[in-house]
Amino acid sequence: MALRNVTGVEQIIAKMRTISTTKLGPDFCKGLTNAGRFLQRKSQEVVPVQLGTLKNTAFTRNVGGTGFRADIIVGYTAEYAAVVHEDLTKAHGEEFNVKHAEEIASATKKQKTAEGGMFPRGKNQQAKYLEGPMRMFRRELLTKIYGTAKF
Repeated sequence: MALRNVTGVEQIIAKMRTISTTKLGPDFCKGLTNAGRFLQRKSQEVVPVQLGTLKNTAFTRNVGGTGFRADIIVGYTAEYAAVVHEDLTKAHGEEFNVKHAEEIASATKKQKTAEGGMFPRGKNQQAKYLEGPMRMFRRELLTKIYGTAKF
């Protein structure tokens, strides 16, 4: 079923209340998991990368519950993940490339590897690498939940 008539979470919840939870529960959990994996993929497209450590710690997990009580978490396990996500004062992506253009151009081979990290960054890298994709792909996320649940 298409998501044309559903504009948000409130409508989905109202619709779910009219359906047998024993029938819908497992599909709903699967939909949440699919949406979580989708969000993880979209997040990894914009997460700031210097060496790849942060990007490589992404995960999507069901941390408890089934059906409507499933708790699906999408996140990163790197110690500094929250700092990078929340610090809007740091330059990422194209802003980083412009700010450090001279240093990138003059970086030695050693500095373009793990030690210095002075190489151009992907243009789309950003802070808020989870929140941004969640807002941008809200409709797709709801479609994955709603579509899998077979209302």
